[in-house]
Amino acid sequence: MNFLFPRLNDITASHAITADEAIFREGTDATTYSSRSDPSRHENAPGAYRKGETFVGFANLNMQKLLVRLRRYSRCAQEAEEKDKNDKQQPNRTIDYILKGRVYIEELPPDIEPIRWLLEKYSGIRAKDIDDHIHQIRDRLWEIHPYVCVGHFRFLSLKFTSDLRYQVALNRLLAPSSKTSFLDVGCCIGQVLRQLAYDGVDSSKLYGTDLEPRFFETGFDLFRDRGKFKATLVAGDMLSEEGDKKLDVLDGKMSIIHSTSFFHLFTWEEQIRAARRMVRLFDPNDPDAMIFGRQVGTTTPGNRDGTSGPKRYLHNAESWQELWDEVGMLTGTSWRTEVNEIKETSTYSNNMNTPLRRIQFCVFRA
Repeated sequence: MNFLFPRLNDITASHAITADEAIFREGTDATTYSSRSDPSRHENAPGAYRKGETFVGFANLNMQKLLVRLRRYSRCAQEAEEKDKNDKQQPNRTIDYILKGRVYIEELPPDIEPIRWLLEKYSGIRAKDIDDHIHQIRDRLWEIHPYVCVGHFRFLSLKFTSDLRYQVALNRLLAPSSKTSFLDVGCCIGQVLRQLAYDGVDSSKLYGTDLEPRFFETGFDLFRDRGKFKATLVAGDMLSEEGDKKLDVLDGKMSIIHSTSFFHLFTWEEQIRAARRMVRLFDPNDPDAMIFGRQVGTTTPGNRDGTSGPKRYLHNAESWQELWDEVGMLTGTSWRTEVNEIKETSTYSNNMNTPLRRIQFCVFRA
């Protein structure tokens, strides 16, 4: 689920954003795997500002009330407010100025309608109460981890439903007498799993894993389905070098794995480690095992450097297949990959001068 990586310490101190940064910020959805470093590294970094984003209705809000809210949830806003106090020449800055370059926005994004629909039809929340409910849940998530994807509501994205592989997964799960199982890696609040449940899938066939167990509880409160949602949710570390024993309960059970905005957070070596762990999760006798999702890709594969050296490896179609060839060699398995660029309307214009691309991928057992 969105989508710049959440390792906010790697963001330049400049508030101007490049086309590359825009794609990263749009492409990074809710996942806590980037919090493997000290969470304090996230606290004072400048966040994302969507070029051309409007804050409709801010002129009608009580400025003092809104600043109290921002003071509570964003250290970045505190820094901006302090700067304003020291600027005697422009005492009446707008709220747009205060939020510009920050990670926390008040206005819901324009593509929020699908999650509104899901919360009304699946969760039974009255339409007039949904927006306030979303804000309350977002603020709880912000207290857990102040990520750009949380501040910008990207954790609510249901764009995965437009992927044809989602329909393939749904059809397999709904087939008569189906024993297909589905795992969402980096599931955050579990919006993918709830969409599948709303689409008719028996939730006992659904599984989710994330580093942060508090996201699971917040998901139950967001969707108000604690009594009916029967998915298995496991807090564990897919990148643990020693192997996280908590994940062993999932080994050998999975048919389909969904993994959005996950691999592009890591180096080649870390991606190999995560992919090998995923192979262990699959039913070894299932010839139709597959992994699908979306992530940030590039026309020029390789390491994208952070402030302290290579932090992540971005792929094109060829390097993605090479990664899975290596995984196959290390695990005694064989995999075939597909990659396609996502063509969609974005908050940012699609700048073909940047090598970065939003991509969908699928990995099949060969």
